[in-house]
Amino acid sequence: MPQKITERVLRVGIIQNGRLLDNQVFRQPETVYMGDSTKSHFVIPSSSLPGKFPVFAYKGNHYELTLTREMTGKVYNGDGRELDVSDALKNGTFKKSGGVFVYPISKEMKGKISIGDVTIVFQFVMPSPQPPKLRLPKSIKGSWTERFDWVFVSIMVGMMIIGYFFFGVYIANVPDPEPTELTEVPNRFAKLIAPDIEEVKAEEELNLKEKEETPKEEPLENASGAATAKKQKQPEQEAPAQAQKTHEKPRDASTIQREESIRTAEMQKKVAGMGLLKMIGTVGEGGTGGVIADVLGDGGKDRDIDSALAGVKQIGVATSSSQRSRKGDAGAVETAKIDDLKVEKSSGSVAVKGRTEKAVVGKTSVGAPEVDGEVDSASVAKTIKNSSKAVKRCYDKALLANPTLKGKVSVTIVIGTSGRVESVDITEDTIKDPEVAKCIKGIVSRLRFPKPDGGPASVTFPFVFTN
Repeated sequence: MPQKITERVLRVGIIQNGRLLDNQVFRQPETVYMGDSTKSHFVIPSSSLPGKFPVFAYKGNHYELTLTREMTGKVYNGDGRELDVSDALKNGTFKKSGGVFVYPISKEMKGKISIGDVTIVFQFVMPSPQPPKLRLPKSIKGSWTERFDWVFVSIMVGMMIIGYFFFGVYIANVPDPEPTELTEVPNRFAKLIAPDIEEVKAEEELNLKEKEETPKEEPLENASGAATAKKQKQPEQEAPAQAQKTHEKPRDASTIQREESIRTAEMQKKVAGMGLLKMIGTVGEGGTGGVIADVLGDGGKDRDIDSALAGVKQIGVATSSSQRSRKGDAGAVETAKIDDLKVEKSSGSVAVKGRTEKAVVGKTSVGAPEVDGEVDSASVAKTIKNSSKAVKRCYDKALLANPTLKGKVSVTIVIGTSGRVESVDITEDTIKDPEVAKCIKGIVSRLRFPKPDGGPASVTFPFVFTN
């Protein structure tokens, strides 16, 4: 069952030219905003109100009617007395707070307030109970199995089964990678795979070479001939074991040097006929000319570099100790000197003549704020002063396009009861730069101030720009 309502709530309606534009019942107490901003509860196209103006401010478990001097109308008390808004504003019945007037209202009051051709009517009413949430019976809702499209689910499951089947067939028939011989692997990778293979190979080649160079002893023609031949064959059979033992023993410096010499000689033989080395080693017909001769000129490969470069244009060859450089074409005799360079200073730095651009530096200062309302003026001034650096960046950006730009921009803001800026207006602008004004409004609108007492507060402060 719905809960029984025993307390009155605020009901507000907007009437324009005799037509009811909007009507809302606020079941929960809250501040009601009006203005030309889309964030307001009621959008009123009136130039006398800021974008978001708290007409009905909720404070301390009661509502307060917030009015401006442009508003007219009447407020009816619970005992039937009538209060004219215009007279109350003149005789001080409404309490002034900043640039607005505040009047507490009770739940027995009602009234109407006019702003131009728009009329605001309000009263406290007993809200109608909210209807219970409709619930469909189970016979209509059905079970969870009826919420699926089983045709679509069947298609998806079938596609998944077919996909996994073909994937399994592909994995089962993927051929094993062919083994790669270590000789086909680049040297830098082969050392990572088998770092000791080069050393073992070098030792085996060294042992084989020593074995070939060792002369074989002829068998003696005596009774001990068979024993001698047996002794000569025994070392050959034990060669692998000796090579293994040799590998296990630490090598000395001479052995390592011999291994490197053998390896270097083999490498030179392999690369002698490859690439650039082959081209450099090539000689011409008769053994006197070749590629080098073509590069250096008409002579052979033994020709000196001075003769080879003698025919090159714009290059001089020093032929004596007194002539270190020449300039001009071939055959020129004038000697180039460092003194020929036209340098203003010889202290190590070269001065360049020309136009220099003068940087324009802007200065920004903030004037004393004028506060209208119950808010801490010192905290407001400190907050505005802290924003001067951000405002200076707006001015510096404009100076890049107009270096002579200077003047004053005065800003008026309305600080709401939460400390946020509810409206920003430029009241004076001698700079006449719309981008600077727009940038300043954007920065000021994001500032946070102390919460004012007794309603919104109005603050006016100037920014002065010089360069």
